[in-house]
Amino acid sequence: MRNFILGATCFLFIGGMTSLASARELTDQSSAIAEVSDAASVADAVTLITSRLEQQGFGIALVVDHAAGATSVGLELAPTQVILARPPRFLERRLLRRNATVGLDLPLKILVFERDGEIQVRFNSIGYLVERHDIALRDFLLNSLGSVLEQFGGRVSGLVTIASLLSAEETLESLRAAISSNPAFRIPLVLDFNVRRRNRNRPFPVLVVFGNPNAGTLLMQVDQRIGIDLPQKFLVWEDRQGGVNISYNDPNFLADRYNIEGQDERLGAIANALRRFALIGAGQDPDAQASN
Repeated sequence: MRNFILGATCFLFIGGMTSLASARELTDQSSAIAEVSDAASVADAVTLITSRLEQQGFGIALVVDHAAGATSVGLELAPTQVILARPPRFLERRLLRRNATVGLDLPLKILVFERDGEIQVRFNSIGYLVERHDIALRDFLLNSLGSVLEQFGGRVSGLVTIASLLSAEETLESLRAAISSNPAFRIPLVLDFNVRRRNRNRPFPVLVVFGNPNAGTLLMQVDQRIGIDLPQKFLVWEDRQGGVNISYNDPNFLADRYNIEGQDERLGAIANALRRFALIGAGQDPDAQASN
């Protein structure tokens, strides 16, 4: 387990050129980093991983137990947990400076789940973040990925962005109120990336993590790997012109990542709910938008 954690952490920092010797491995949208065969349970694996990451400078923002969430609404899901780990502040700041929307994929997510009697681990590679958010490689921490990333073809980012008519503070307040007004949804984490920053001339984004176990569990029953992108997230951020925006993940994009089929109606309902929340948060009338 110790070697597994060290390897995973080194990959997060320098791009894992030793473990990702081919372009195919980096172009995988969700990298398999280990089968944690020496852990007795998913909970044990999560404890070991979080402890080791904390020792190496990561901050654990949240651990979501998807299986417990399923149980809370009368559904069943094999043991599945996702760790939201904040990288050391210098790396987090560099990523956010490249493109504010990368905040939608921060903290870094590590999914631990049991499938076919084995405990497995997945995480979104730095390479995936770099391409999805069109991050320029300008420093040594990320530059080692350059030669591999040049082989990437184009990929749809799956980001939906809505311009807000309100200030950043008003947008955040309105967004949280809209989510909280629906009792099926929960907000386990609101993360202000600006807290770590000394110079706040242009605020870093704020991430709102929220979810509905009734919806997410049914997707994870098809393929647990989608749990790495759940709960859902809204990112409130300001662009260089001072405009306020709300960004979120298109659920159909997430479903495509894991080849989830036969869930079109459910995905459509989730997409409609996300858009409604975002429009309300942005100070727009979702009913008027729907009629246009």
